[in-house]
Amino acid sequence: MKRNEVNKKKLAIGLSFFTTFGIFAYWISVFTGVFPVVDLIPGYVDWFMAFPLADAWIGVTAFLGGYYLLQGRESAVPFGIAAGSGLIFLGLYAFLYSFNTGLLFMQTMDEYIEIAIKVYCLVVGSFFINYFWKARK
Repeated sequence: MKRNEVNKKKLAIGLSFFTTFGIFAYWISVFTGVFPVVDLIPGYVDWFMAFPLADAWIGVTAFLGGYYLLQGRESAVPFGIAAGSGLIFLGLYAFLYSFNTGLLFMQTMDEYIEIAIKVYCLVVGSFFINYFWKARK
């Protein structure tokens, strides 16, 4: 395996586990009150709280993609692609919601964090789909 391929594999494994950790840490901080969710606009909390299961799906598929990739198993491919697809969906959906409601233009630390999450979702999701598709045998 070429050095560049080894580095991409390490990156895919690292991002898989980081994504899983980030998602579960994020929701633990929401449910424990460390990251309180407030109704910035009517219905925002209800919309926001509709995401835990979908995010858990991304976290589980990212974990399994990274875990199986670490083991060198072919089963990493569908999990990695599923995680990437979930991330892109989440990033696009959250971006458009924020844009349409005007939340995207609020100059608060919480919104800057949310923008960073959206960018992460789109970039890492694209990387996962590209990497895992090419990694299939």
